[in-house]
Formats: sequence, C-alpha cells, structure tokens
Amino acid sequence: MNRPTIFFVLASLALLFTSTAAFSLTPSLRTPLVVTRAAASRRPTTSRTILCSSEAPAISETVDEGSSSLLYACPQCGTPCTLDQASCSSCSAPFTSRGGFVDMTPDATKVDAPKEENAVQRGQAASILATVFASSGVQLPGRPLRQELFRTPMVSWMYERGWRNSFKQAGFPGIEKEFELVQEFFEDKANKTVIDLSCGSGLMVRRFASSERYAKVIAVDFSESMLGEVVKRAEEENCPSFDVVRADVAKMPFADNAVDAIHSGAALHCWPSVQDGLSEVHRVLQPGGRFFATTFLWGVPDELVSLGENLSSPAGRRAYRFFSPDELKWLMKGAGFSEVEVEQVERCAIIRCTK
Repeated sequence: MNRPTIFFVLASLALLFTSTAAFSLTPSLRTPLVVTRAAASRRPTTSRTILCSSEAPAISETVDEGSSSLLYACPQCGTPCTLDQASCSSCSAPFTSRGGFVDMTPDATKVDAPKEENAVQRGQAASILATVFASSGVQLPGRPLRQELFRTPMVSWMYERGWRNSFKQAGFPGIEKEFELVQEFFEDKANKTVIDLSCGSGLMVRRFASSERYAKVIAVDFSESMLGEVVKRAEEENCPSFDVVRADVAKMPFADNAVDAIHSGAALHCWPSVQDGLSEVHRVLQPGGRFFATTFLWGVPDELVSLGENLSSPAGRRAYRFFSPDELKWLMKGAGFSEVEVEQVERCAIIRCTK
C-alpha cells in the first residue's frame, strides 16, 4: 500500500471516529433542529416544517392545491408515500430517518433490513475499505470506486474545501456561474418541484432553497457523509428548509412524472450505471420537464474515443467514467429525452435536456 493511500485511510478513519463521537456526545446534535421556510408571495401557499435530529427526524408537511400529492413512491413497490411515514402502507418497507435525512435506498427499505443505530458509520467504514481495495486493483462486489469514494468522510469534508473548486481547471464554470445557467434553463419551472440529484455537500441545493423560487426543493445523494454535510451546512447558513433524501439514482423513490426539474452537477461520471440513472431521471420528470447536468469529458480528441470500449470496460476498474460529447447525446436520447444539447467547454460538458 503506497503512502497516499495510507494517509487517506488514516485521515478518513480519524474523521469518521470524530463524527461518530460528535453524534453520541454533543448535546446540540441530540436536540432536534427546527428549520422553517416561509412561502414566497409568488408561490402556492405552502407551509413546511422539518424537524431533524441525529436519531429520528420527523417531517411534517401541509401543502395546498398546486403541489403534487404523488411525489414520493416506495422504492420497493412503487406505492405513493410521504417522508413522514415509518413504512410503506403497501409492502411495509421501512423508511428510516437518521442524521437529518430519510434513507430511501433499495437496501435500506428492504422489509428485513437490519435496524442499526450506527448504520451510517458502518457504511462509511465499508466505503473506506472498498476505496482502499480498489486503489490496489481489487474491486469489492457492489462497491464501485466511483461511488464509494464519495461516501468516505474525508472526501465529503474536502468537497467544499477546494475539491469542487478545482474542477474549474477542466473548464467547469464555477458554482455561481453554474447556478446562473441552471436558473436560466429552469426559468419556466418557478413555483414547481426541483431536485438536486447527486447533490454532494449541497452547494447547489442551498442556492435553490435560498432563491425561494421553487415550491419544493429536494436534496438527493447516495452518500451518507455527503448528506451529513448538507444538513450541517444548511443549518450553519440558516438556509430555508428542503427535503433531504438518501437514494439510489438507478431506483429513485419518486412517482412517475412527478418532478418538474432535475439538476445533477459534476456527477454522471460517478454513477455506477449511467444508463439506468438517466432512465430514472426521465421517468420521474413530467412531460416538458428539464434536466441540467455537468460532467467530465475525455481529455483526448473525440475521434480517438471508442464508444464500444467505454461501455464494455469493467466499471470497477476505472475511478470515473469519462465521456465524449457524441456519447452523451446518444445516452440522453437513449433515455428518452426529446431535446438534447451538449455544450463542450474544454473538458467539461454542460448538458441541457427536455422530456
């Protein structure tokens, strides 16, 4: 094992144990956090209160006409549900709340899923091990490096401390400019529902919520440690409230045609199965719904990129999956989007799609 890998493991474990101790010892984290968002005058009348605690956050919603009553759906059987339910009314799949977010992943919502108080910490420790093995060329089943890397506490902690900003070197516009581009593309989605998919530490979702432009804002990520950063930073910034959900992009807990707009920034290259994720994005968007995404492109000329080799290479052997512009257009069209635009800025792709 090389020195950088050893440092990464030790630093991640130290941060993991520190966060575990904070959850168990800090009184303020045992006290429920109450965050309220007043409805903007131009929105449908909406009253939402989110109660978050490290043990069992309760979420209550009162939504008048104009909001979709069929937004969330059980990831096991597809039955409509709400985040304040303890379980699915049809198949009894459990909906577990912990650390300020609701876990709606397929594994966590299995009827026989183990109920562990330290499930988040155990998952993070497993991710660290998967990352170490992957760096040595050993792929653990069901734990691709591109996914597990961002579940480690160290990477989540670093994300807004230089990691994300470094993407500018590849041509990414930067979060403020990206927010402007997204707002422009979502111009006709005011007073509607928007998801920040693979939200990371919450850079974009906090801006969505603070804009008070949307009737409902939802943060979605697979990484427990990233969602912990989302909750922590939203509290520190006194950000208007939004839903925080752990979900698998390949099987999202939303009803068909339920969402108006989805953003996914610097994320597609980390998805274990891009095709499955894009199919889900298309499924949950309403007709006319919009999808805005950014991702990395190959650093070689397009004519040297082999689409077949890219798709057939073992996913676990590559830290990230890079794309060509033509491949991205093919993927978006294959998912069902009627209008697709892929803009290339150096090694960054800016993707705009309409269902």
